[in-house]
Amino acid sequence: MAHLIDKDALVAEIERRRKLVSDPILSGNDLMIGERNALFNLLSFIDTLEVKEVDFEKEYAKYSNDIDAEYAFPIDLADFKDFAKHFFELGLKAQKGE
Repeated sequence: MAHLIDKDALVAEIERRRKLVSDPILSGNDLMIGERNALFNLLSFIDTLEVKEVDFEKEYAKYSNDIDAEYAFPIDLADFKDFAKHFFELGLKAQKGE
């Protein structure tokens, strides 16, 4: 199953870490400066990502009614749902380049 990360939660965690490395006492520390810059660049990259919401259950329900009505022989819709979900997740992986 594809594991998706909530973009808002990810951004919140990166922001939390940015605050930790923004200690004024350590502000001249090269390691802290590098980490702050890396977190800033990571946030900039995340802002370029497009978030698509897909409701698999809704899409499945919409098309399973058509499939059931179209075919004269009975189809086990539970098996078909597993089949559809497999290829839905495969598409998500392909989109990510996995």
